[in-house]
Amino acid sequence: MSHRPNSRAIALLVAVLIFGLDQGSKLWVLHAQRLDGSRIVLPGPVNLTLVFNHSNAFGLAPVIGELTRWGLATLNLAVAAILAGMVMRRSTSPLSAAGLGFLIAGAIGNAFDRIRFGAVIDFIDASKLGFVWVFNVADASIDIGIGLLLLAALMGRRAQIQP
Repeated sequence: MSHRPNSRAIALLVAVLIFGLDQGSKLWVLHAQRLDGSRIVLPGPVNLTLVFNHSNAFGLAPVIGELTRWGLATLNLAVAAILAGMVMRRSTSPLSAAGLGFLIAGAIGNAFDRIRFGAVIDFIDASKLGFVWVFNVADASIDIGIGLLLLAALMGRRAQIQP
């Protein structure tokens, strides 16, 4: 009899670890840099540039003050709850469970920032690689989560997610 990893445990473990990495890195950068827009130039493809993002993903939506803050925080938490419900209701492959864990961590990490600081703390500046925006671990984890879900689907392991 083969032992199949528990998808719920995988998703929870990934979500907790990535959320901790996200929040820890943001606290570190806040202590390392005091001013919005300050930059630490590093050797290699990435600099650290502290930005308080009051808008949504990639700064695409206009800032409407507290409505944006609480609306986007609520939306982030709702997405995390929906994804957690998907993991709880349906058995998923380990790869898709990890993908959902990354997505949950990213949504909660950015929601936590909005609630605590009124903005998302962004600091990873990959402009040397051609990126035009500054991002954080939570943002990257959302991209990784989407990639893992696509990979699981391409590998023929249906995520078995029902809304």
